[in-house]
Amino acid sequence: MTNLETNKKNCEIIESKIKLDAKPVAMKLIKTEEDLIEGYDLIDEKIRHCEMVRKASLGSKFYSTIEEQMCLGGAGAIGLRDMPEKLANGEKYFSLGRFQDLETAKNLTSKLSIIKDIHWGIIYAPLDEADFEPDVIEIITEPVGGMKLAQSIVYKTGEKIEPSFAGIQSLCGDAFANPYLSDGVNFTLGCDGSRKAADIKDNEMTVGISKAKINEVISGLESI
Repeated sequence: MTNLETNKKNCEIIESKIKLDAKPVAMKLIKTEEDLIEGYDLIDEKIRHCEMVRKASLGSKFYSTIEEQMCLGGAGAIGLRDMPEKLANGEKYFSLGRFQDLETAKNLTSKLSIIKDIHWGIIYAPLDEADFEPDVIEIITEPVGGMKLAQSIVYKTGEKIEPSFAGIQSLCGDAFANPYLSDGVNFTLGCDGSRKAADIKDNEMTVGISKAKINEVISGLESI
């Protein structure tokens, strides 16, 4: 089965089991320009990673380099650049009033999921149009959809799920970098940036699934 056929099948199963208002999104980091897959054009605007995820969920397929990434924190989390120093050391989030003091901010930012291996670009596509093996699939859904995905995981593992999120760097750190680095699945409740910029609704959350776990999740969904 080709990558496209596999992704179409997986998308059909996800959509048959989970209430979605948009497509699951397939993403793949590319190390150099030579690794770029044919059929994907450079995005024609400068927006945030979370906005790119939303754009792909609504049917667009494209790729981005660091030049098209408006949010430097998001670009740092997904491995297109080093994390900006004031984000990495907590100063930015402390200045925004997110933490009681700088020490607390530093404690949290030191634990954020960040891909430190720098890549040239990243490809985005609706899952059922992706002719590549995704590094991560992100699903934007209501909590009941998150529940179904959780049930699909524990069906196979028999272990409770331990999501990792903090209300910041949600679609970049929590839903992409975390599963990418852990070869796992992560659940996240969004962040101010993704809710404002990427139109993640008040009643929506996001689940990131690594390529190492997608078969397990799909098998579980089919079984429950």
